[in-house]
Amino acid sequence: MIRKDLTSDRAFAWSTRRLTWSDFQGEPPTEGSEGAKTSYTIYSAWRCRGSAFEFRIVAGFRPQQSWVKPVVLRDTLQRRTVLGHEQTHFDLAEVHARIMRRTFRELDRPCAQSDGDLSELAERLAQNEKAEQRRYDSETEHGLRAGPQASWTLQTRRRLTASN
Repeated sequence: MIRKDLTSDRAFAWSTRRLTWSDFQGEPPTEGSEGAKTSYTIYSAWRCRGSAFEFRIVAGFRPQQSWVKPVVLRDTLQRRTVLGHEQTHFDLAEVHARIMRRTFRELDRPCAQSDGDLSELAERLAQNEKAEQRRYDSETEHGLRAGPQASWTLQTRRRLTASN
C-alpha cells in the first residue's frame, strides 16, 4: 500500500540493520551548527475491503534528504557519537510507528469511521512523535550531552524490544 511512497522518496523501512554514514546521501548545508541530519517519514495508508480494515505503517529513512558534514566524518569520536544520535532518531520513529500500528489495530470498527477521522488520528499520533523527537534533541543538546544521550539510546532500545 505504501511501496510507491517509499520508492518515490528512495526511502527504506526501519529494520534491525543499523544506519551507516553511507546512508546519508544528501548535501549538507554550509551554515548551521548541526553535524548531521536524519530525514525520515512515518508512512501510513489504510483501506477497507468491506468490513476488513487493512493498514500499513512504516518508519522510512530518506537517504537523499539525510546528510552529514565532512567535519564529522574526519573526527573519529564525532563519527561514532553523531551516528549513534542519528540512529536513535530513526529508532524513535520506529517506536512511534509501532504505537501507531497498535492504535490502528485496536480500533473499534475502523471501517465505520470516516477517512477524515482516521487521518486526524494519524496526525495526532505523528504530532506526539515530533514532540518526543524535539524533547530528545533538547535533552541531549543534539547528542552533545553524553549522559542524557546514553539514557535516551538505552530507553529507546528497550522500548523497541518491549514492543516486538
